[in-house]
Amino acid sequence: MRHPDTISDDKLSEAKPPLRKPDEKIDTSRRGLLRGFGLASVGVAALAAGCAPAATEAAAAPAAATPPVDKSVAIMGANESPFGPSPKAIEAMVAKAALTARYADAEGEDLKAQVAAIEGVSPEQVFLANGSSPILAAFGEMIAQTGKGQLVTSIATYEGVPRAAGQYGAEVIMTPLTAEFGIDLDAMAAKVSKKTTATYVCNPNNPTGNMVDPVKLKAFAIEASKTAPCFIDEAYLDLCDDYAGNVMTGLVRDGHNVVICRTFSKIYGMAGQRLGYGIASPEMAKQMGMATRMGGVNHLGIVAAMASLADKSFVPAMQPKFKAGRERLHAVVKGLGRPIASNPQASFIFFDAGMPAKEFAEKMMAEGVRVVGRSWTQYDNWSRICVGEDWEMDRCEAALKKVLA
Repeated sequence: MRHPDTISDDKLSEAKPPLRKPDEKIDTSRRGLLRGFGLASVGVAALAAGCAPAATEAAAAPAAATPPVDKSVAIMGANESPFGPSPKAIEAMVAKAALTARYADAEGEDLKAQVAAIEGVSPEQVFLANGSSPILAAFGEMIAQTGKGQLVTSIATYEGVPRAAGQYGAEVIMTPLTAEFGIDLDAMAAKVSKKTTATYVCNPNNPTGNMVDPVKLKAFAIEASKTAPCFIDEAYLDLCDDYAGNVMTGLVRDGHNVVICRTFSKIYGMAGQRLGYGIASPEMAKQMGMATRMGGVNHLGIVAAMASLADKSFVPAMQPKFKAGRERLHAVVKGLGRPIASNPQASFIFFDAGMPAKEFAEKMMAEGVRVVGRSWTQYDNWSRICVGEDWEMDRCEAALKKVLA
């Protein structure tokens, strides 16, 4: 499943379920992440039984030269990290590049053990995938129950789970956002019934960037999970101001029917390397792992993930960069008098451009800035822009002042 922000609006309209009013049922066929503080480096296991250790280690290759930066277009639409991965992750990938001819089964078990140790769960409760998209899609298919399932979620949220569930025949119920552009957990709770086979909450939410109150989210998840699995997507949680106060992994530790999804694509700067994971009950993790693992998980992604988690200084260094970027974007758009979702906590802002999203994207592209050209239910004139490098931010600010004037 491709990331929806890399697909044209026309292609998305072919793939996603038809849009309905927020309270109307859709009757049609997809993270914070480990902070790594205090984590010791975990060694990589032998690639295959019986192989001599010397045969499993590739000679360290010289570090690759930094490629020249293409400044023809400022890329500010796909929520990637403009700051790149940890230098230790790059070093680890270069050192292990020659081993990609082998499946990474052993390394995958090492990474699961790392995650489990940090989260206080067993390795059997952790499952891996090539990015978080396969996890979201597999969950959507699973809870669809061949056309008998029902998903309760919100409008203007990440489409992975809702789209997959709808494509496999589930009923998708979407509730309105609050007046502050947040996910309305009370409205979602009111829609949960005996027919419900899952609930989905993205926190921080994409595209709005807002977060739900952690006390309310915990209470909602505990109650909703008595009926069906509650899927909490924490792709952007490492970017928020208070990770410790908002992380929901404890719900899994306490035995609730909750699935947590994370990715290395955001703060860890590995969007192109594809590595994601989930945390759930041993039974759910096994079922999801069988669906997402398929022939294996990206070898260098696993290697880079282990090195990233061992780099204690990386996440603390990235957090203020993202915070400064989103606050700069927020100030620019608000200063232009545009309605905007307040207090963004991810890597982007969400605002009313005063014109159809596709038209806004075309005008920004004419200024050398690529933004999202698609829209969300009931927010046809709203757009989302993510943090970029300094030169991208400068160009984007100039384009916004011209296009939104």
